[in-house]
Amino acid sequence: MSVALIDLAAGSPAAAARALGAAFAGNGFCAVTGHGVPAPVQEAAFAANRRFFALPESVKTRWHIDRSPQRRGFDPVGWQALDPERPPDLKESFYLGVEAIGPNQWPDEGLVPGFRAACADYARHMEALARRLMTLIEMALHLPRGHFDAFMRAPICTTRLLHYPPRPAAIAPGQLGCGAHTDWGAISLLAQDDAGGLQVRSAGGDWEDVAPIPGALVVNTGDMMQRWTNDRWPSTLHRVINRASGRERYSIAYFFDLDADAAIEPLASCVDADHPPRYAPITAGEHLAEMYRRTTVNA
Repeated sequence: MSVALIDLAAGSPAAAARALGAAFAGNGFCAVTGHGVPAPVQEAAFAANRRFFALPESVKTRWHIDRSPQRRGFDPVGWQALDPERPPDLKESFYLGVEAIGPNQWPDEGLVPGFRAACADYARHMEALARRLMTLIEMALHLPRGHFDAFMRAPICTTRLLHYPPRPAAIAPGQLGCGAHTDWGAISLLAQDDAGGLQVRSAGGDWEDVAPIPGALVVNTGDMMQRWTNDRWPSTLHRVINRASGRERYSIAYFFDLDADAAIEPLASCVDADHPPRYAPITAGEHLAEMYRRTTVNA
């Protein structure tokens, strides 16, 4: 699949907003360059990602997500099934959230040197980019500047380090690296290595590859944006298949999920006589909690 490639540093903000709006109204995905996240910041976060997942399983479980009231930390292969109709996902990950909202579990500095500093720096840059994108989204939806400010005073953003081990020779029928799912928040920003494997479902129902683009971040709309736009911008199904022979796959997903008490309902500009509201109001926190419950194995 050829997703739109948008250079945020080229042209005017209005032009970037139009390009984002067209991409989100299409398949809900685009890739952005000129995003202002320095390459060394991304490289340090990926290095931290690789160092943590190189630890023995018995060590990684010291920071198991079940030990955290905020549901942050390490979740092993098989902990989650993002597509509940399929076997558990062949991935492991490490969740990090906003410290001001609740404490993270941080691996010991002696075991994973630089982990906390690298991940915190990465999250700061990604939040700044997400807020910049939300301003462009306001323009794309013809909303007044600052319309979304009330929904992101203390957003419950999540950084998720992801590791997909080499695909085993024997797997359960239908088992994937990451099952088909939509993202749950407003927008998601994904950095991926060059292993490939991300697929997006087209309007015709086919699964199409989204090839990695050096230096670019993949951006897509989530469930809350679909609710806001009354289905004008879809929250599109996507999945991961780690097909590269003998290759490990690493990625970092950043989810911009708004304030926990933010009430999400269709925007007035996306509702008219021909397009009545399709969603009842729901808070961001309620939606996220329900989706975690649905996708956690044995929850």
